[in-house]
Amino acid sequence: MLLGLAGRRFGRAVGWIAVAFEAGALVSGFYVALAEMGAALPYHDQSFVWLNFPGGTRFVMGTLVSPLGALMLLVINVVGLLVVLYSNEYMAHEEGLPRYYAELMLFLSAMNALVLADNYLEFILFWELVGLCSYLLIGFFYKKPEAASAAKKAFVVTRVGDALFLAGVFLFFASFAGVHGVGPITPYPGTSCPSSVPGTGPTWACSGFVFAPPNANSAAPFLAPGTVTGDPNGALMTLGGLFILGGAAGKSAQFPLHTWLPDAMEGPTTVSALIHAATMVVAGIFLLAITTIYLGFTPTAALVILGVGGFTSLFAATMGLVSPDIKRVIAYSTISQLGYMTMAVGASAYLVVGPGAAMFHLFTHAFFKSLLFLAAGSVIHVVGTQDLFKMGGLRKAMPITAGTMLVGALALSGIFPFSGFFSKDDLLSLTYSATSKVPFGFLFFALSVAAVLLTALYIFRLWFMAFGGDGLRGPSAPHSAPHASPVVAPGPSPPALHEPSWVMLAPLVVLAAISCVAGFLPLIPSFSHLFPGLSWGLFGYSLVAGAWTFSLADLVLSLVSLSLAFLGLGLAWAFWGGGRVYRMPAESPLRGLHGLLQHRYYIDDAYDALAVQGILVLSKAMDWVDRYVIDGTVHGFEQGFSRLSSRARTLQTGIVSNYALWLVTGLLVLVIFFLYGIPYLAPLFGGG
Repeated sequence: MLLGLAGRRFGRAVGWIAVAFEAGALVSGFYVALAEMGAALPYHDQSFVWLNFPGGTRFVMGTLVSPLGALMLLVINVVGLLVVLYSNEYMAHEEGLPRYYAELMLFLSAMNALVLADNYLEFILFWELVGLCSYLLIGFFYKKPEAASAAKKAFVVTRVGDALFLAGVFLFFASFAGVHGVGPITPYPGTSCPSSVPGTGPTWACSGFVFAPPNANSAAPFLAPGTVTGDPNGALMTLGGLFILGGAAGKSAQFPLHTWLPDAMEGPTTVSALIHAATMVVAGIFLLAITTIYLGFTPTAALVILGVGGFTSLFAATMGLVSPDIKRVIAYSTISQLGYMTMAVGASAYLVVGPGAAMFHLFTHAFFKSLLFLAAGSVIHVVGTQDLFKMGGLRKAMPITAGTMLVGALALSGIFPFSGFFSKDDLLSLTYSATSKVPFGFLFFALSVAAVLLTALYIFRLWFMAFGGDGLRGPSAPHSAPHASPVVAPGPSPPALHEPSWVMLAPLVVLAAISCVAGFLPLIPSFSHLFPGLSWGLFGYSLVAGAWTFSLADLVLSLVSLSLAFLGLGLAWAFWGGGRVYRMPAESPLRGLHGLLQHRYYIDDAYDALAVQGILVLSKAMDWVDRYVIDGTVHGFEQGFSRLSSRARTLQTGIVSNYALWLVTGLLVLVIFFLYGIPYLAPLFGGG
């Protein structure tokens, strides 16, 4: 509010004021995380009754400090602080800075509140505020038609998911309102929550639908994680879980609600680094994770979650192979990695384990993906274009940017010892463990393995095209020439190219350092408490056993993952290394596939066609109803009264004898009615 209302008075200092406030939020987040890491009872809820309803049902507002919430506070505020700092130079020459920082800080506040919400109703309130802030930030350059269109698209597509989320919450409320807790739960002060089951706490509705009881060691006061014990209607619970998945798919850009995220790259790169890499897009994964822990999914819903995530991980990776836009390549990577996380949540729910593997990848991904976006912003800031085909040779002029982005690429590819290796290794282990227990389990495992290869291929394609070669490519370099021979980019780097200042470089270096060490952090016992259910080995190390197990399966999976990552890197070097730019020949049998990928499988075109044609048909139908039903009815009454009045007008002749005749006739009709009509009708109505 301060930055939005009085930001103009601060001038250029408005950004540094935002940095100070976000630094305070980060200190608070660290304090909460440290307290949570050492807590004997990790679930702390403080709530007050908001609304009371007849029958004991109540809604509450409160704060739930939990392992997942503490972890998210770290992610949100570490990345948030670095992005706000980076913005002080990157956005320095843009108009509307007070508006930008006000929207950015409002977004960070909403995200912090969302991860601390203690019930679904409160969660939805901040969920919608996060969506609104995303719309405002994507459309920050609202005078640019593409940015305005992208903001509207993001808002509309995510609203579809939000409607499904709301429906799922109502179904969960209906399913569990009368379910009792598995143990005593302290009622809220001044309230009475009667229990008809001896030895149990109040019903979920009477407790305000809170996720967890205050000061408890149990994460699920009403159901064991991943089960549907006490659910009177399994089909209803499955449908509710699928609706929750719909809400998560909207925010986390999962198929088929993924189309808004690549277009959202029209917003500032800083917005992409914060919202579309580390915070808002992972809100959907956080939603699935807390639902898994606190209420659980049916096996059918868990299988669908697993399938949607597995398909999206490979589906999005294929589109990243051909995009010429540096930010869109990273955006497709985000969709793919979110698919990994969704798949991991589905596998965890099906196997009835905590979502630790998904949250571990969320944690590592937040840092190396925001690093990639900010490094891309550094390149765009200096070069002035997002077109990879016009870049090249930047490693000489921008060695720090090139080096830090290389760290991000290595982490994303899952190459040891960078953080992405450890979290991706856990995902592969989890998926592999589900192959014999989950229907089509081997198919999901194959999807996750194939995505490893494509991930390394598209991210190193980006790095080699941006930083490889001897200099920038000319603006005349086509995106698709009719020959396949590699072309070496000519010319030295212009002397004007240089690194940005430390304000932009410092966040890159910090994020690169975190991306190097984040994978080892779960080896700290207290820190591993923030990842419920994380038990698979870090290169053979079991967090459960607390020792190096070196199981054959773990070692083989680790070697397979590394081999595929290096294979992708090698293929990228063969096609785009050393300044080469591969162009697919027109006669290539893969030309059709290349076009399909460039047009994003024509899904956007199909949506546009369906929307336009659907709206057109609906508009014509409503026009017909308006013309012939509504207007027809009005005009019919109008014409009827007009004809009646025209005929009645003929009776007004102005001749007194005619009026006398009508008067006498009327009196005769009344006399006849009273003499003969009343005696006949009176008995029919109970008269005498």
